[in-house]
Amino acid sequence: MDIKHMKYFVAVVDQNGMTNASKHLYIAQPTISKAIKDLEDTLNMPLFDRSKRQLVLTDAGSVFYKKCKEILTLYNDLPKEINSLLGLETGHISIGLSAVMNMNKFIQILGEFHQKYPNVTYNLVENGGKMIETQLINDEIDIGITTLPVDQTIFHSITLYQEDLKLVLNKEHHLANIEKIDMSMLKDEDFILFNEDFYLNDKIIEAAKNAGYLPNTISKISQWNFIENLLNAHLGVSILPENIVGLLDSHFVHKKLEDPGMRWELGVVWKRDKYLSHATRQWIDFMKQRL
Repeated sequence: MDIKHMKYFVAVVDQNGMTNASKHLYIAQPTISKAIKDLEDTLNMPLFDRSKRQLVLTDAGSVFYKKCKEILTLYNDLPKEINSLLGLETGHISIGLSAVMNMNKFIQILGEFHQKYPNVTYNLVENGGKMIETQLINDEIDIGITTLPVDQTIFHSITLYQEDLKLVLNKEHHLANIEKIDMSMLKDEDFILFNEDFYLNDKIIEAAKNAGYLPNTISKISQWNFIENLLNAHLGVSILPENIVGLLDSHFVHKKLEDPGMRWELGVVWKRDKYLSHATRQWIDFMKQRL
């Protein structure tokens, strides 16, 4: 039994089968099959219930999977810990970014950090807030930028900025010339929202429920710039963060909603009790100084 066998086993579970694991790892399926058999022979017990049509772990398999994940995390973190002990100003930081955040401020801080630590590299992944939290919990990213508040028993966080959420309308919309609009006035409108991975979606639905209705959602998307095209085609209305509204073209009008819930806060988030590399800790300290 070695690290490679554990990687193969975890991949089979995560990818729901040997065929998918083989494609994911770019390794021949017989190699993976043999590794699984070697593990079962070493442990002297089956890891998968082969009487089922779909992939199902045995009780032993479930325990072994959990322990493999822990061992692989420790194994992958070992170079980071060694670098940290040596005090090297190098490293790699994986950051999950909200798809509806103000990128300008973040990029400015990142640029300043790069000037100070030019040997640090980055992986930037754009997602919804819920997916970012999941990625943090699963140790797939080091830092996330997402909606606050978060569960303080799981995450540390610092505030990045706050802003209003604005109603966005096509200039020809019948509400375009009305000065004050609240959520109750949108009861009969078609909504263009983000998908369920975004906390912004939940916030808008909650505000509508508080106004006595469920929004009629005609489209759910994952990229804010698609909303621009849908609004331009008169498909409905949308509610977007103020910084995103500022990026839209002049075909639209935006209104501040008379609703205290139409404001949100974004922050920098990282997992409690997770080992952070030297570079990641320096990045967090750098962010705290700039915010």
